[in-house]
Amino acid sequence: MVTHHCRHINAYLAHAHSLGTLHEDCMREWQRLVLYALTNALAHNHLVVGTIAAYLQRQNLDADLLRRYLQSPHPDRYVTREAVDHLDGLTGAVPETRAEPTWVAVGRRIARNTH
Repeated sequence: MVTHHCRHINAYLAHAHSLGTLHEDCMREWQRLVLYALTNALAHNHLVVGTIAAYLQRQNLDADLLRRYLQSPHPDRYVTREAVDHLDGLTGAVPETRAEPTWVAVGRRIARNTH
């Protein structure tokens, strides 16, 4: 799972890096596209951190230790609904809602492709 997401995050970062040469003649277009690429990388990274943190919570990791690892007094900043849904998909858990959330489906696909 980490490898899968790191590839995608690195692709966003590489794209952001390449935009400097692709749009050197149009600063406004560069600004728009580089921020899209960087915020996509940030959101993806946030999802990975939250998914791992949710997993550690389910493994009963001490709450103070989790806060120290996350370098944040508020683990819920990372453990979002999307991260929990993603973890459910990765682990094959049954989602809490009747309709399968998108991140559950994504997690199931990643788990299927990495085994």
